[in-house]
Amino acid sequence: MQFALTVPTVADRVAQMVVKQRLEPQLEPRFHPDSYGYRPGRSAHQAVAMARVRCWQYAWVLDLDIKGFFDSIDHTLLMKAIRHHTKCRVTLLYIERWLRAPVSLADGTTQQRDAGTPQGGVISPLLANLFLHYVFDEWMRRNYPGVPFERYADDVVCHCRTLAEAEALKAALEQRMAQCSLALHPQKTKVVYCRDDNRRESFSVHQFDFLGFCFRPRFARSRAGTVFVSFLPAISQTAAKAIRQTVRRWRLHCRHTVDLTDLAQEINPVLKGWLKYYGRFYRSALYAVFDSLDQYLVRWVRRKYKRLKDKVSRARELVVKIRHQRPGLFAHWILAQNGGQ
Repeated sequence: MQFALTVPTVADRVAQMVVKQRLEPQLEPRFHPDSYGYRPGRSAHQAVAMARVRCWQYAWVLDLDIKGFFDSIDHTLLMKAIRHHTKCRVTLLYIERWLRAPVSLADGTTQQRDAGTPQGGVISPLLANLFLHYVFDEWMRRNYPGVPFERYADDVVCHCRTLAEAEALKAALEQRMAQCSLALHPQKTKVVYCRDDNRRESFSVHQFDFLGFCFRPRFARSRAGTVFVSFLPAISQTAAKAIRQTVRRWRLHCRHTVDLTDLAQEINPVLKGWLKYYGRFYRSALYAVFDSLDQYLVRWVRRKYKRLKDKVSRARELVVKIRHQRPGLFAHWILAQNGGQ
């Protein structure tokens, strides 16, 4: 498999920004309220929060995965959509030129593009949103007005009242995507049952991932202190694995010559980013994710202080002591400070 890359020139980036600033004010008012990706004033957290509420309201979810979306966008259909919103010949000429710009392959050769948008381009997210606005959003509004959804670029979750409704929608969307030169991924597109204490039907699939969060039955506590099972999002296994891999690549235990304060200052911006994003929902799920980081800090202590080289428990106690004395030293230690909630 060869990786493809389209690298726009500085002039193209500037021109794309100009076109984006010209088109976006015209397109924004027309976009669907349940479209959240790459739009001013909208975020992934808003999409996840809305999906959480609707999973409580609707028992079934259709989790959509469009196979190779950004590489499969039909240029003819996209240009038709653009012409519907602008008659500026220069804008149309530039967009068509960007769409058809040749792709550089990993082996140094180039390949002509007849479908897809150039990833990394300033205007690509706007064009992708416009394409799916007509392919999916408007189609849903016309044909399934009673089925709410959240769409973040090509990541889509639809909420249905019954299993039959979800399966019928899946079949209809397979046809719709085929009409627009797209395809749903046969394995990743699935119907999910939002199981909780009030929904106990027998169905094999009861979880899905959306924007780095895994929705599934989880224990929750009511205001009265009662523990119950609710259908909630928390950091997904894929996102947690990516964090652990990044922490492993840091090789903190090998940097024992560096002061602990300097080490914290270096990695805290990344930790704060993870906490800000993944800590928004079911924050306590991050305990296990950051446990591996604390293990590396224990290894750092054992290398830093030779007397603790073979004394794992003593080294762990020292890390706990430092955490209690300086709870703000490492950004993730705030989880232990406030109970993870």
